[in-house]
Amino acid sequence: MRVDLDAVASFSRTGDEGGQRAADSLETLTGIPANCQLTRTALVDADGLSVFLGDSWERISVEFDGALTGRAVLSFDEAFANHVEDELGVGAAALPEVANILTSGFVDVWAADDEDTIEIEPPDRLEDEHRVVQDAAVIDDCAFVFESQIVLSSTQGTCRFAVLPDVESFGSYVTEPDAEFALSDLANHIQVASVSAEAVSSHLEMMTGTDATLVESHVDFVPVERVPSLLDDAAYEGAIFESEGVVDSVIAILFDETEPGAVAELLLGDADAGAEMAESAVSELGNITASGFIDQWANALDTTIDISTPSHVRDAGRAVLDTVAAAYGERADTIAVVNATITLGPDVTCRVCTFPSPEDADQLADIADNLAADASEES
Repeated sequence: MRVDLDAVASFSRTGDEGGQRAADSLETLTGIPANCQLTRTALVDADGLSVFLGDSWERISVEFDGALTGRAVLSFDEAFANHVEDELGVGAAALPEVANILTSGFVDVWAADDEDTIEIEPPDRLEDEHRVVQDAAVIDDCAFVFESQIVLSSTQGTCRFAVLPDVESFGSYVTEPDAEFALSDLANHIQVASVSAEAVSSHLEMMTGTDATLVESHVDFVPVERVPSLLDDAAYEGAIFESEGVVDSVIAILFDETEPGAVAELLLGDADAGAEMAESAVSELGNITASGFIDQWANALDTTIDISTPSHVRDAGRAVLDTVAAAYGERADTIAVVNATITLGPDVTCRVCTFPSPEDADQLADIADNLAADASEES
């Protein structure tokens, strides 16, 4: 059975509605305007799930059962937690209450069209990172995650609200007789992310002579209008490419530097290198890096995929991806995004976001299947 992006889109839209419902519930509780900045359906390597969810000042787990069974894992950063605790005036008891309210708001949307209800259990502080993946819907080491990022006005803090359904319940929920949707086929897409991330890391290390560390890789299925939210407003420098062949795609290879001139120093050994020289070096590095993993996609289907001349970009992350969203907005409601994050020493982070054309979903699934088969033979 092939992966149907329209089927994935229906679950993404439900998740989007659930995320906003959760934000509305939080606003009712606190009296502070709340907004859901990002919702996505993500496929994540199970071993890297806690890394995917990011550093957290505190995590709280809320189990639920009924029409859908699983857990919500809420990751609060310090600014968000302190703001909520101050507003509610109940100290440490505030976060479990917020977790309860957010989870209730989210699951109500999932239960709305089902005969069964969804009951939630009391919140539980999650002190062991190994418990993050517990009971998640995991197939072939791939975890399915519905994530929303909730923000409050007047604060920089964020709550990352992740729903991890258990595999049996999720499988029953999403594989209705009229839905062309198979969890195992979808899970294979994690191999596309893994192979791409490893190729990017290897090429970056070879080209820069700096140790490259793969932080995490995953695949997002996200509503097109939410694409810009996959990156923050930090300033990125990098290159944008288009590929043509069995899978057409847009590829963004972007560098976020903690210190001005760090990218130029890394590539040219001179933080004060001229702008034209630095731009050329960034574009060339992006070109070689993109070719490395796109060639592996092509090899999986015994074909070729051509890559365009790079376009240099320097802009806020959201602005860069806004252009991509505009390009795909009239062609699909939901798009798959292959993501990887790699660090190059202490001062440079590379983000790779690849946007295969929605029209090529079947070909991308074939690549995923073949890469998964190769990985199985090697293990």
